[in-house]
Amino acid sequence: MTIRPAVLSDIPAIVDIAVESVSNDPLPVKVDKGSMADTARDAIAGNQHFLWVSEVDGQVVGAVCAVSEKSFWYERQQCSVLLYYTRVPGEGIKLLRELARWIKSRPVIKVAVMELEPGCDPRLIKFLQRIGFSRTSVNCSYVRGSK
Repeated sequence: MTIRPAVLSDIPAIVDIAVESVSNDPLPVKVDKGSMADTARDAIAGNQHFLWVSEVDGQVVGAVCAVSEKSFWYERQQCSVLLYYTRVPGEGIKLLRELARWIKSRPVIKVAVMELEPGCDPRLIKFLQRIGFSRTSVNCSYVRGSK
């Protein structure tokens, strides 16, 4: 098992992982695989974004993707985690640790945000707090077509 920066040939596997991730507690939205692939391609192409994968026996089994852009609210950038999912227990921890190292190594990033799904495992929250995601906030979403 190894974690590494994603490469272009990983994009189909990353999209499959992203679709699986978003299907666990689905919103009434149409999944856009093309957008996922485009975002992955952009994240791989430049060093402004983060996209790493976990690989087991030559197969991509997990991915973490974050994009960093100039903040609307403050000087420097905000990093937003778009995808964090693994099919193999324990691999996500490795990827999230690498993400935290990457964020901390980039002084241009002032704030990093990671939204958690409703009902997520409380151990994930404790882990994220240990690696530096210590500010907890409430997120309310309007989703067209939901109850």
